[in-house]
Amino acid sequence: MTDPSEHTTAPFIAPEDRSNRGFWPLLLAAAILASLTLFRLWYITHIELVPDEAYYWVWSKHLAASYRDKGPAIAWVIALGNYGFGNTVFGVRFFAVLLSAGTSWQIYVLARRLAGNRNALWCLILANLIPLLAVGSLLMTIDVLSLFCWAWGMNVFWNAIHTRKLWLWIALGLIVGLGFLAKFTNGLQLLCIVAFLCWSKPHRSLVFSKFTVAMGIAFGMAILPIVWWNIQTGWIHAAALHSRSGVESSFHIRPLELLHFIGGQILVLSPLIGLGLIAALVGTCWKYHRDLQARFLLCHCLPVYAVFGFFSLNHAGKENWAAPALIAGIVVLTVFWRRIAATNPRWRRWIGAALGLACLATVVLHNTDYLHLPSKYEPLRRAQGWSDFTEHVQRARTEHNATLLIGNHYSQASMMQFYLPDQPTTYLPEQPYGQNQFTLWPSYQINEHPLALFVTDKPDDLLPESLLRDYPKCEVVDDFWSQHQGRDMTHFKIYLCHRN
Repeated sequence: MTDPSEHTTAPFIAPEDRSNRGFWPLLLAAAILASLTLFRLWYITHIELVPDEAYYWVWSKHLAASYRDKGPAIAWVIALGNYGFGNTVFGVRFFAVLLSAGTSWQIYVLARRLAGNRNALWCLILANLIPLLAVGSLLMTIDVLSLFCWAWGMNVFWNAIHTRKLWLWIALGLIVGLGFLAKFTNGLQLLCIVAFLCWSKPHRSLVFSKFTVAMGIAFGMAILPIVWWNIQTGWIHAAALHSRSGVESSFHIRPLELLHFIGGQILVLSPLIGLGLIAALVGTCWKYHRDLQARFLLCHCLPVYAVFGFFSLNHAGKENWAAPALIAGIVVLTVFWRRIAATNPRWRRWIGAALGLACLATVVLHNTDYLHLPSKYEPLRRAQGWSDFTEHVQRARTEHNATLLIGNHYSQASMMQFYLPDQPTTYLPEQPYGQNQFTLWPSYQINEHPLALFVTDKPDDLLPESLLRDYPKCEVVDDFWSQHQGRDMTHFKIYLCHRN
């Protein structure tokens, strides 16, 4: 049996992998990424928006310092895309593709610095095979901004601890703050940075230094829009984060929720890669925890999983919430398993199977139409049937001369606003202040709209009391399933609502 003490001094990066010489690896990486980016720029117009993208697009029509659910960065970026390419699907998603390419390149640069050319190239490939990241690169969500800033921040931090240049620490604070303006999870990167400084003895003196003070001030300046907005709106983000945490009145320990969280993480990465990541993290902690590169990567990965794993003891969060941990996780996974494959070739079949399964899942998820899946099993359902949906709404508008459009949820209201020909302003029934972003904007004026259409995807629910107060008489004028490739997607009802 091997002496455990041997594992405390083993280098994380194999000596043969440390080389960064040669121009061809860089050229090959750039060629792979350029080809993927061109494909994605073509492909993004071939799938409809998902409701969250349309919701963020509506935000971009009301530019502000922040928004109820998220920071302002997503709306600002969409507004920039719309300025260049109009209020189109391409305009909404253009920067999603570019930012995803930027994230892949940052991962490659990070892995090249820490682990050499060979590992870096495999990290780039893996980052574009994992279904969560590959499919996510096509959608304009907060994750594409969050991941880019997280990866960029890791590269700047690595430079900062080696050069001790003050401006790099200021830049690091600004980058983390920019990521925070997109996704609040990015604030955990400060925890990751401090964790590494505390764990690494040569850098421990930096924990309380002018460098970390400068970083903290820069971060605080970057997030001023969110602070100012919360002061103006009564700290709505605090209430939103409390509701999203799953902790309502008290914290309960539910082990099955934690298992749900872990299972969800494994599934969205592709099962074999997800299990491989767990093994890589455990193995790296056990065998290479004294190595500087290993500590740097573990400190940018484990704290994120620990925080969301803790909250998942009460209620499992969404699978993408811990996505920033994948930036370091991909490098750990690649280095760990390439080293095992080099010393034990029989593992290569399993590694090949893991990559093949991830590639297959990613390819399938780009187009599932030929599978003819029932809607409840359709993974792309949220991006299907909306063109047919808006055709029904437009027909009802025209037939009944209704001038007001109300959705039961921000999804329907946002999709109507984006896909209807004139992109009209849409509304929700009156709701408590701060429940969603629509409640922070002016509501409709009843006197200006004698007729309204109420569109709902909850056909069996009672109509909202606030709607019936404004429009006492409501009758169904369309009851339909939205269609995609001849398949039923979502059940909707359209009500014609009369004021008198």
